[in-house]
Amino acid sequence: MAVLRHFSIKNNPLATLKYITGETKAQKAAIVTGINCSDDPESAYIEMKMCYEHYAGEKFHRVGKPTGKEHIKMHHYVISFKGQEVTPQEADRIAQEWAKEVFGDNFQILIATHTDTNNIHVHLAVNAFGMNGKRWLDNKSTVKLCKEKINDICRKKRLDVIEHPKWSTTQNYAEWLERQNGTSWKQNLCNDIDRIVLMANIRSIEDLIAELVKLGYEVRSGKYLSVKPAKLKNRKAVRTLRLGDGYGLEELQYRIENKNREMSLDKILTYSGIQREYALCLRQIQIMLYRKPEEDHRVTYREVLKTCELLNYIHDHNIHSKHEFETHVNKIAEHTDEIVARYKSIRKRIAEGEYILENGDRFLALYSSDPSAAFNQASLYKPFFEGSIKSKDDLGMVSQKLEVLKKELSAIQGEYDKAVAAKKTVTAHYTTFLRQIDNDYAGYLYSAKKELADYEASLNKPPKKEFKEVVRQMADWAEKVNAKIEEKKRVEELERVARKKRDSYCR
Repeated sequence: MAVLRHFSIKNNPLATLKYITGETKAQKAAIVTGINCSDDPESAYIEMKMCYEHYAGEKFHRVGKPTGKEHIKMHHYVISFKGQEVTPQEADRIAQEWAKEVFGDNFQILIATHTDTNNIHVHLAVNAFGMNGKRWLDNKSTVKLCKEKINDICRKKRLDVIEHPKWSTTQNYAEWLERQNGTSWKQNLCNDIDRIVLMANIRSIEDLIAELVKLGYEVRSGKYLSVKPAKLKNRKAVRTLRLGDGYGLEELQYRIENKNREMSLDKILTYSGIQREYALCLRQIQIMLYRKPEEDHRVTYREVLKTCELLNYIHDHNIHSKHEFETHVNKIAEHTDEIVARYKSIRKRIAEGEYILENGDRFLALYSSDPSAAFNQASLYKPFFEGSIKSKDDLGMVSQKLEVLKKELSAIQGEYDKAVAAKKTVTAHYTTFLRQIDNDYAGYLYSAKKELADYEASLNKPPKKEFKEVVRQMADWAEKVNAKIEEKKRVEELERVARKKRDSYCR
């Protein structure tokens, strides 16, 4: 397994060359190889400097602070292998092969293989300009190309490959940390929007905005929809389209108008067994599809469609466990194999009958004139001997049987087509099922089950009282308290008056 990283070098390329060869470290590189340059870092620096300055028209080594936009002088790639799965020599050969496939034959590249850590890794320093004047640009397409090439080489060498790397966003560290801790307001905003668009009373963007305002968000609507929590005064609002592919104005309007196509938590609660698990997974990958950037193809619309079709299939056939699914698949396979065997047997007998009728006259003529010659061609006339065909009457019987067989074939044709289609469908669904449970579905289920459990708990809680209701109840309570105070004062006054009368009588 190889992991590839890229670093842009904008100043002091000589220090980079010395670093990757290990001259500034305790342990030097195990193998150093130069492509179109020397394997000595200082000599390689001079050769790369001449090429760069010739085509770039600027100094290769910057001294002092830049006065304008700073250009990349060198590209630094690191290829890390898993543990000791390759030897240093193999790592060096893989790096050279990768460099040739990515950069061709015109770039100066210094390659250094290191064994000073638990993972064998290779550093590659690539001059920003090739010897033909072509400049290597680092962008999404070239990074994708570099990763595809190293993966192809690893597959060819029978090394492990990360088929579905985790999605790496361009978010800053603070946002990443908040997402890890579950305190990201952008993540919570996505969750709130996903919940709101499925509400029955939400029929337009205006309804969505009103609901977001109720939840304490500040919303600006125009060409874009910009949202932020009202309590975060020092934070800039985020345009919803930045949250993912499913949060632009047009996408939100489509989701609101087609909310019946999304898997809601209420729908999930109507399923049980693996049907509920698949409903949870479908919801998770739908949300992942909405939140992913356009370049991330780990979750595709095709994957959502396959999962949806699989959920419908297991629901329609009342399948609630993996064992029930296996039993269902085996039952259909046995039934189909039985029908296919019968269908093929009829087709074979029809083919033999047609062959006998087609060659019957020739066989009878040969058999009647020279039986030994007919026996000498037994392989050619095998169906005639097996069917004891010796006369025109026998051919007539074959013709009658052929008509019966064709009617049988016609009668079984529909059942055959239906059985083959059923087997093909269940095989496709079961293949999808096995592939998915072996991949990321455990992770999907973990987070989805937690979300569902929180939702179920919220359904069992008594509904929160509206603020107006709370205020009215407080007013009623205050009125009752005041009434008790007044009653106490009245009783005390009556007692005071009674004492006063008693005192006057005594005097």
